[in-house]
Amino acid sequence: MLRFALLALVIGVAGCDGTTGTLVKLVGAEPDSSPTAAPHIDAGAVSSSPLSATAWQIQLSGTLDTTIDVGWYEVDFDTDASTIAALHARGRTVSCYVSAGTDEAWRDDSADFPASAVGNALSDYSREHWVDVRDATVRSVNQRRLSLARTRGCDGVELSNIQGHTVDSGFPLTAADDLAYARFLLGVAHGEGLTAGVSSDDLVGSLAPEMDWGLTEECLSYGTCDAWRTLVDAHKAVFMIEYGSAVDAPVLCPQAAALGFSLVIKRSSLDAFRVGCGLADGGQ
Repeated sequence: MLRFALLALVIGVAGCDGTTGTLVKLVGAEPDSSPTAAPHIDAGAVSSSPLSATAWQIQLSGTLDTTIDVGWYEVDFDTDASTIAALHARGRTVSCYVSAGTDEAWRDDSADFPASAVGNALSDYSREHWVDVRDATVRSVNQRRLSLARTRGCDGVELSNIQGHTVDSGFPLTAADDLAYARFLLGVAHGEGLTAGVSSDDLVGSLAPEMDWGLTEECLSYGTCDAWRTLVDAHKAVFMIEYGSAVDAPVLCPQAAALGFSLVIKRSSLDAFRVGCGLADGGQ
C-alpha cells in the first residue's frame, strides 16, 4: 500500500467510481464502470505533498490487472521486473508489499527462517506465521527482500505485519522490539533508494518522522484512524483500505476525505476489484 491535491479538491469529493480487473469476479461483485484517468504521481512527491487525494490501486491476488488508470499501484514484492516495468511505462508509481513480520509458507525464501524464529499462525491465515523480529536471520531475510524489491523496479515498499507485540505471536515481543525492527527496515529501504510505509496503527506516532507514507487497513471499521492523523499533519500520504463494494462509497468516501486519507474500497481477497474516491477517480 500518496496524496496530491488541494484541500478544496479533497473536501469537494461527492462521488466515487468502481473498477474491476479482468479475471477474478466473486459472487455478488458490483458491476464495473470503465477505468478513470488519474495523474501520474512520482515517488519523490510522496513525502512532500500536503494531502492524500490520488487515485490508487492495490492488488495482491489473482492475475495482475495493469490497465487500471491510477497514479499509484501496490503489488506483491515477488512481482516480476517486466510487469513492474510495464506499470512504469503506463506512468504508474509502484509500491511493493512485504510482509516483514511473518513467514509466508509459499515464499521461495520461507525455508531461510530458522525454526526457532517462527511462531504462531496468524488467526486468519493458517499458512502464515509470526516471526521473531529480534532474530538476526529474520532481519537478514527481509533485508534481502528489500534489495530484491529495488532490483525488480519497486519505487517503494509497504512494511506490513510489524505488530507482533499486539498478538499471541509465540514470542515475548514488546512495542520497543517492533519499533527497533521497523526502524531497521526503514533504514534499509532508504538505503536502497526506496520510499517506505508502515501499516501498523500503534507504531505510526513513533515512526512518523521516518516513514514516507502509511497504509491503513479498515481504520474506520476499527476506530483507529486518529493514529494516522500524525502523518497527515506531517504532510505525508495515508493510503486507506476499507472492505466493501460500491454501495458503501457514499458513506466511506466523505469520511476518508474529511480525514485527508486516500481511500480505495476493496474486497478482502485484494484482487483487482476497486472502488475509488475523489476527483482523480472521477468523482464530481
